[in-house]
Amino acid sequence: MSFVFSWLVICSVILMLLLGSKAISIAFLIKLFVLCLWGVITFGICFLTKKMQKKGFIFSLTIFYVLFIPVEVAMFYFMGMFSTKGNVIVWSIFGAIVVLTYITCLVIEFFVLKKRAADYTKKVLEYKAKSAE
Repeated sequence: MSFVFSWLVICSVILMLLLGSKAISIAFLIKLFVLCLWGVITFGICFLTKKMQKKGFIFSLTIFYVLFIPVEVAMFYFMGMFSTKGNVIVWSIFGAIVVLTYITCLVIEFFVLKKRAADYTKKVLEYKAKSAE
């Protein structure tokens, strides 16, 4: 939790400086803390529980995105992070980042990890066949 909060505070400070703001309020930090807390809780539920791990990575990732992204968007909106003149551009960049990270995870899962899983399964079956002889 502390790592996530620290990292998001640093990113927020950089964003605020780039947007011309010179101060961050306590209310903003509290909202940021709540966002981080929700993120850590949903991450724990989606990736660290045995029930979710049995369903696979993509299922867990999808549930995480469904539970976290709407709250993240709402919190960013209420914090005023993307309320500048070019808000449509900034929101579009944010949305593109979310979609691209999801697509990247899908590509890695289906083209890299599935192939490795098939290779590992084949090797285990070969090993079992040899040890049974």
